[in-house]
Amino acid sequence: MHNSVTGDVYGPLVQAGHVSGDINLHTHTTLRPPAELPLRIGVVPQRAASFQQRSLSWNAVTVLSGMGGVGKTQLAADHAAKEWSAGKVSLLVWVTADSREAIVSAYAEAAAELTGRDETDPERGARRLLEWLASTGEPWLVVLDDVQDPADLADLWPPDNGRTLVTTRRRDAALRGDRRAVVEVETFSEAEGLAYLREVLADQPALLDGAAEVVRELGCLPLALAQAGAYVLDLQLSCTEYLRRLTSQPLKSVAATWSLSIQQANSLRPRKVAGHLLDVLSVLDPNGVPLGVLLGASTQDHVLGRTGDVLDESGLRDVLANLHRLGLITLDPTSPGREIRVHALVQRANRDTWKTRQTRRVTRAAADALKEVWPRNPHDQSVNVLRANAATLFANGSEHLWGRKCHALPLTLGNSIGLSGRADEARDHFDRLRTTATQALGPCDVYTLVARSSLAYWRGRAGDPAGALAEYEQISADASRVRRADREVVRDLVLNNLQDHANMRARTGDVAGAVTQFEQLLSERLRTHGPDDLDVLSIRNDLARLRRRSGSGDPLAEIERLIPDLSRVYGPEHPQTLAARHNLAVARAGSGDLAGAIADQERLVPDALRVYGPGHPRTVDIRNSLVDWLAEAGDLEGARAAAAELVADHERLLGADLKRRRED
Repeated sequence: MHNSVTGDVYGPLVQAGHVSGDINLHTHTTLRPPAELPLRIGVVPQRAASFQQRSLSWNAVTVLSGMGGVGKTQLAADHAAKEWSAGKVSLLVWVTADSREAIVSAYAEAAAELTGRDETDPERGARRLLEWLASTGEPWLVVLDDVQDPADLADLWPPDNGRTLVTTRRRDAALRGDRRAVVEVETFSEAEGLAYLREVLADQPALLDGAAEVVRELGCLPLALAQAGAYVLDLQLSCTEYLRRLTSQPLKSVAATWSLSIQQANSLRPRKVAGHLLDVLSVLDPNGVPLGVLLGASTQDHVLGRTGDVLDESGLRDVLANLHRLGLITLDPTSPGREIRVHALVQRANRDTWKTRQTRRVTRAAADALKEVWPRNPHDQSVNVLRANAATLFANGSEHLWGRKCHALPLTLGNSIGLSGRADEARDHFDRLRTTATQALGPCDVYTLVARSSLAYWRGRAGDPAGALAEYEQISADASRVRRADREVVRDLVLNNLQDHANMRARTGDVAGAVTQFEQLLSERLRTHGPDDLDVLSIRNDLARLRRRSGSGDPLAEIERLIPDLSRVYGPEHPQTLAARHNLAVARAGSGDLAGAIADQERLVPDALRVYGPGHPRTVDIRNSLVDWLAEAGDLEGARAAAAELVADHERLLGADLKRRRED
């Protein structure tokens, strides 16, 4: 069997781009004006039609615990909306808390809004939010919806000077104590369930015949009653007739509720399309799927292959509207990136009817749909939601992404995790992927080698250059053992690895060996790709940097020759060109030519301000270097003036918040 990989496979090399030069190794914050209070962060779910109020007590820290489908999220959303509308909180933060990554990312985004500082490290950003909450005198409410594991909240519980609301199915002891009140959310009472159906069917009282029996049959579960009410209204059936259909299903009553609704959705034109869309949604994140995932070409191809129907985006929207009308999904256009929600119980009831072949088909269709919309910009706002959906997909059936055509989505996910600032998590992801690929495909399969290459890359970024170097060397040794048909692909992979391979060699102390490897790589890339190839320019930059470290060659002359080429290929104000200009100034300063370094930097500062803006970390680096060199050269007046301009820009960006922090 010949194996291949579908999609882009050179994850870190393709997605990270050509990153080189000393300036790109720093991690700082980006500054901008902080948002003003009152402020809502995150999207509070819409309150369901015919929402039933329940008598609950709300404490400083309230944990709503209960089984799926009892309405915990709806109760939390109703409470949050009321507190906001009444002006009782100046800050409302809604967090979809189904993983630690999701919590950390949401905290970091909230901190960026509140402080005007975009942290490159999400964990640091999360800590900044907790510090802000602890120090403010403004009333706030943080909602952590759908906590899957209390351990995810370790060191992430909000401080005790505001209010926190948690929803979860868990009842762990870790959720109790420390001013936390656990409220058990039960199903409706029979009276509440009957009141709910009466409200839903208020305009059709004749349909209520048999309503009490339906409530009992469905165990008073709010979600199941919502499904039943939507079904009864859509078909204009009495509750008695609905009960007859319900009990005729070869499923338990609650599961039969969704089975009936799915059958009804499939009966609507175009027939059976609704079921296939619901299938794709049933393997993705119940807390929110981007609308684009269901509207793209991959989903259209999936529908065409299963039904023969050619549907454009408008047709798919109509089908999703039918699913929403029948209560199988929630469409909320006010929730960007999470426009479609499907309850986990609906997903499970649907998946439980599948055989292995259908599970594999749906899993791969969903993977195709996610890969299609995955942005090339690793910092795009949609990436967090897509990562959550990919993780859910893998949990529901990652084994179906292997086989004759291994899917690229696991590689995309791992690299996306790393590019979000979590190199250690990316390393662990690829370590698991390497193990699985080795077991399924063998150590020298092309997919396995790609996973091993990505493991080496992120191992180096996670602080283990020696381990990365060893992995790269083993990949090079194994390259000769691949199938003949895969040798060209693997040869390109090894060639792409060599630049990072050489950098890892330098980081382990063998700078001279890294210089030799870069020289060989540069010669090969020049021969095969020419002088204007982007990798060639990146290698030249790295080579000049390492020669400066090793004291070999003439790095100043090399960078001086490189800058015109970068300017011609990338443009004079491209980040790579500006980075090389900064590196030239650093090299001049290192050689003792402070006057030349200062002159270079004084020409660079206005360009950096124009291209990056005053708060960008690269601009800050450039201006800080200029201040240091002016002071070192004895121009204290010039250093003070440059420093004052830098501080003034920071104060203008951070406003009163920064002034208060400096005074403290």
